[in-house]
Amino acid sequence: MPKSWSFRLIFGLILAVGCVPAIETSLQQEAGPRVSFAELSARPDRYKGRLTILGGEVMSVTPWEQGSLLTVDQRQLDDRLFPVGAASGGTFLVESDEWLTSTKYLPKSKVVVAGVVEGQKDGWLLLKARQVTFLEPPTWGKILLSRTPGVVSSRTGVLVYAALF
Repeated sequence: MPKSWSFRLIFGLILAVGCVPAIETSLQQEAGPRVSFAELSARPDRYKGRLTILGGEVMSVTPWEQGSLLTVDQRQLDDRLFPVGAASGGTFLVESDEWLTSTKYLPKSKVVVAGVVEGQKDGWLLLKARQVTFLEPPTWGKILLSRTPGVVSSRTGVLVYAALF
């Protein structure tokens, strides 16, 4: 009896954590209906001051004024606001007042951003972050497999990579 109770508790906690929205519900409501990335990029002045939600894969993060500038390769968002698909809609920039560390926001990490359209910077759509949610680190196996020599562990038979950061 105790084993089945603990299994149910753990399963329930996993489900509860998996159901947390990527962006706060209040921000989702404030953002309203989604506007396509193509439309936002083509006419940023039309949407200036509007809160929008975009996501994708991190390209880079750099220090910016009192926070960070995040460069993101845009991806479509599914119903859970998780970036999906391989094709990029383009690139957008996110100004954040928070320090986003380059050790966490590695290239190919997945993020979703609720931000206010500020216009363009260097020809790319620029958002001022209200919330940046780190969703998933990169899958290094896919990235490094063809580029980095590995060592097969004699004990486990698993290919092991060493990376210096």
